[in-house]
Amino acid sequence: MAIRALALNIAPEQVAALYSVSRRSLNNWIRRFNQQGIDGLIEGARTGRPPKITPEQSAHYRQLIQQPELAEQLHWTAKKFHGYLKQQFQHEIGYRTVVRWLHDNNFRLKVPQPWPARQNEEQRQIFLEQLKAYLLDETIDIWYLDEMGIEGDPRPRRRWAQKGDKIRVPYYGEHLRMNVTGMVGPRIGQFYALEFIHTDSEVFQVFLNHANQDIKL
Repeated sequence: MAIRALALNIAPEQVAALYSVSRRSLNNWIRRFNQQGIDGLIEGARTGRPPKITPEQSAHYRQLIQQPELAEQLHWTAKKFHGYLKQQFQHEIGYRTVVRWLHDNNFRLKVPQPWPARQNEEQRQIFLEQLKAYLLDETIDIWYLDEMGIEGDPRPRRRWAQKGDKIRVPYYGEHLRMNVTGMVGPRIGQFYALEFIHTDSEVFQVFLNHANQDIKL
């Protein structure tokens, strides 16, 4: 319509104002019309700004997020990962771009579940099978026992993981300050616990001895 208005001898300034475009844009339309006719005025697909993280880089970065040990890291924060990209790969990229990329790749901040690092998986499975057999025997009361450090275990820091992934942090059983050891018998509804300043095999035996005296196991 702008070209038609110009063909009717309407001044270029008036045409630009009428269609809310700059004189530069109007001159560009005129040039394209003169070179290609009506087809020159059809807007093609815009390529847009090239991505700041290429598909090849994205694949590598996803692997680093999922396996931080590849970069000799225990976990990632967005700030740490942003600094790593700039230092190790000289990838000049904004912090917000890194955060947006993490979300675009379905990563979320999660608190990992503490998981015993020294357990024997084979022995664990054997124990589970034995436990199932005990649970079926009505003459046996099963007691569940655990111990925990009070104000001793630092809370695991949130880290980036893909949505749906279950993440864990190694746990080696050491505590600081105070320990509580307790057990519960679900079938008979009893609970028993003692507080200690530390825990080891000797302390554990002391707990069992007191429990045996106090609740007549």
